[in-house]
Amino acid sequence: MQSPAQIREHYEVERELSDRLRNAGSREERRRLYEEVYRELNERLPHHPLVVRADDSAARDVMTAPQVRLLRSFASRDTSFLEIGAGDAGVARALAPFVSSALALDVTDTNMHGTSRDGNFEFRLFDGFDPGVPAGSMDLAYSMDVVEHLHREDMLEQTAAVLRTLRSGGLYVCVTPNGLSGPHDVSRHFDDSPRGFHLYEYSATELASAFRTAGFSKVKFVVSAAGWRLTPLLPASLLVPVEWVIGRLPRSIRLPVGRGLAAVKLVGVR
Repeated sequence: MQSPAQIREHYEVERELSDRLRNAGSREERRRLYEEVYRELNERLPHHPLVVRADDSAARDVMTAPQVRLLRSFASRDTSFLEIGAGDAGVARALAPFVSSALALDVTDTNMHGTSRDGNFEFRLFDGFDPGVPAGSMDLAYSMDVVEHLHREDMLEQTAAVLRTLRSGGLYVCVTPNGLSGPHDVSRHFDDSPRGFHLYEYSATELASAFRTAGFSKVKFVVSAAGWRLTPLLPASLLVPVEWVIGRLPRSIRLPVGRGLAAVKLVGVR
């Protein structure tokens, strides 16, 4: 656990580095910066929770298990799986025995453990935009805590790129903190809106709209807890009135009520 002084340092470093992305003048500049700023973050903050967790196998397992449980409900032995922003690649590695192939992608290998190839598992570096796999070659794509770290234009480009990798009927399960209960990055200790590496936190309604703009034919959602699916795939349009009401509550009420939206996971259908 970080001390108050470490949290303040974490906040200042994230603000400094994320402002490079916010102030970048072009997509090309941001493409270069993503790998640079995240690598620098890990080097400057050895007490960052993700850096600490990367060296703690038990903590990694605790975080990985519910994600794998949820993904197995969408997968079969014939599934080609793609994870975007895989971090330590623990999810793809753990899911690999249950699918035909598991490919993990990230802009940095700083938190990677183990080999980059193991049976039907593979880890690759990518530029944050182009997955580098043939169009229509994947059945199931997944990201957790990724899209909120992207410039909004880059998020649309990445989402469209993920769409191109999917076969007809393929699914993209996208897990991201809901902006109605944010901020969820380190700035929650100091600000009312994200100022760190969360460049934008989406409501489910906003994320569904972005998925449609990127080209997904349908946008659904599931409700899950601890990785257990509690509902079938449901139309994302059902969330619009729910979030409309929550979004108009006073902040002191909206934040605790909005935390329940963490159970909602958006699913784009090719």
